[in-house]
Amino acid sequence: MIKKMKFIFAPLLIAAILGACSDSEEAAPKEEKAAETTEETAGERKTELELPEEKDVVAVINDEEVLGNVYNSVARQMESTLTAQGQDPTTPENAKMLKEQAMEVLIGNRLILQDAEEKGHTADDAAVKERLEELKGQFESEEAMNKALEQSGFTLDDMEEQLHDQVTYENYIAKELKPAEVTDKEVQEAYDGYAATAEEAPALEEMEPAIRQSLEQDKTQQAVSKRIEELKKEAKIDVKI
Repeated sequence: MIKKMKFIFAPLLIAAILGACSDSEEAAPKEEKAAETTEETAGERKTELELPEEKDVVAVINDEEVLGNVYNSVARQMESTLTAQGQDPTTPENAKMLKEQAMEVLIGNRLILQDAEEKGHTADDAAVKERLEELKGQFESEEAMNKALEQSGFTLDDMEEQLHDQVTYENYIAKELKPAEVTDKEVQEAYDGYAATAEEAPALEEMEPAIRQSLEQDKTQQAVSKRIEELKKEAKIDVKI
């Protein structure tokens, strides 16, 4: 059984996939690149998962369609995470869990964005442009970027739209949700738990900022999950795969 993986926002995963494509291109010798070209057809990344076509509708959420390319980016990232943990994502149990969690990410993100739009939250164009330039900067050339985009099933316009959603999502979370405050007692308990298993733990004062940040992220995730469950009660969700 795989543990439930936490993914707050899908487009972040898309950016991670593009970054990985860029890194692999920069690191791979020319001979290896040529071999990879013969092994993979254009526009495809190696995966053991059964994935929908990029333009297939995988879900309809409150009359809004979600396409296969978005689902596939999330599923592939989860596949990579499992593989890095030494687990086989293609076993029936893991494949079923991965599919369910990828869909949960898409549904949750879309419900949050729809609620954000209803409440008037949006993204500043300058912030989106800055994120897009940062993304472009991951690649050594425009050709390398376009190849990575093609492999992930997205165009540059798609990515700009996803980044717009990402900034909108972050604004919504910051303004609409109020996670519970992290207490000193919780920080101490987290530190004690770590120190009990570590051979040599740094002092609490040294670790406190990182521990507090991690606990704050957990509480934010809990608040997001709670809001998504509330939104689901009134939503019309039709999963197609």
